[in-house]
Amino acid sequence: MAFEIGENCRIDPSAIIDVKEGFIGDGAMIYEGVRIEGKLVEIGREAWIGRYAVIGGGSCFDPNAYLKAGDWLHMGPYSEINISRGVTVGHEVGCGIETKIFTHGAYTDAWNLGIPVQWAEVVIGNNVWLPNAWVNPGVSIGDNVVVAARSLVNRDIPAGCLAGGIPVKILRENYFPRQLSEREKTDLFEEIANQTWLRYRAEVGLSAEAEVPIQRTGDRVVVTADAGETRFNLCQKTIRGPASRLSVIFKDQLRRNGVRFRFLVKDAKWSPW
Repeated sequence: MAFEIGENCRIDPSAIIDVKEGFIGDGAMIYEGVRIEGKLVEIGREAWIGRYAVIGGGSCFDPNAYLKAGDWLHMGPYSEINISRGVTVGHEVGCGIETKIFTHGAYTDAWNLGIPVQWAEVVIGNNVWLPNAWVNPGVSIGDNVVVAARSLVNRDIPAGCLAGGIPVKILRENYFPRQLSEREKTDLFEEIANQTWLRYRAEVGLSAEAEVPIQRTGDRVVVTADAGETRFNLCQKTIRGPASRLSVIFKDQLRRNGVRFRFLVKDAKWSPW
């Protein structure tokens, strides 16, 4: 089995990819200085791998070495995933700037000095945010977890938790998913819609007085442009209608706030993956 790179990927010429088996899915963004190496690396669609991030590290070509990651893997600049004993990552997992995930830790003489060594896989669920955190070998992190910046994760974290500290502690259990109030939804929507409109106006040269053609009713949003109406469902995460430039910017602005859709532009319309 060879290593395959999907369609519409942007890979900086300085990036180094040395992988025996696996794939990188469609729409990946791989920036300068990135190094991806190892026996088996599987990364889903629309990965974003920032400057000088590393996948691989010591022992990455060992028989038990692998990375299996879902869609929308995010790795901030200078982040690292060591894969020597295997890392499994779900969908929508973000590793912020300088985040480190390790599956082994060894240097000094374990036999004669008795200093502990660690070799163990790491498992991370869906919808996990690790901003500038450090994850030790053998850790499991459940779905819907946020870890505070600069935390040392040396223990398992159950699903739905807010965690943080050195070493990490559970700050709030069963905290996510959390239902927003209508006021919170309105404020968030207005921020996203306004930023969308600012970007669009700057592109096409509209005046500041022009009406914002983005309207929300509950979880449903209608974006109106010359090509017609594009309908977003923020709960079901669907898009229907023409892929106008305004709807493309709106979708991207939603992504910047963590609301992601399995849709792409095909024949000037929105189409599911």
